[in-house]
Amino acid sequence: MRVVPEGFSEYRVLRNRGYHAAGFSTFAAEHKNMNTLTLHLPTSLYHKIEELALTEGISVNQFLATAAAEKMSALLTESYLKQEAALGRREDFEAVLRSVPQVEPEERDKIK
Repeated sequence: MRVVPEGFSEYRVLRNRGYHAAGFSTFAAEHKNMNTLTLHLPTSLYHKIEELALTEGISVNQFLATAAAEKMSALLTESYLKQEAALGRREDFEAVLRSVPQVEPEERDKIK
């Protein structure tokens, strides 16, 4: 039996199920290799997630999966950009800048 600390809610992400909550059935069908994850969240956080998921018309499960994917994407993007920056050379950057013609911007591109 799981013990959930006082003031926390337990939320279980279902594994290998055709979860048919709003907006989740398509996701589950496309991602058959699902895993179970039990989270212990402060009750206030859980209720806010539940409210936001309802507002978006999706399940709590899909909301949390999307939030995790967005966070992972942000972290991986930062890592990728740092790796690419480490490969760059200032001389190459300045050479590219020198190749840009010195012309006035078009009217729609001017800062007002």
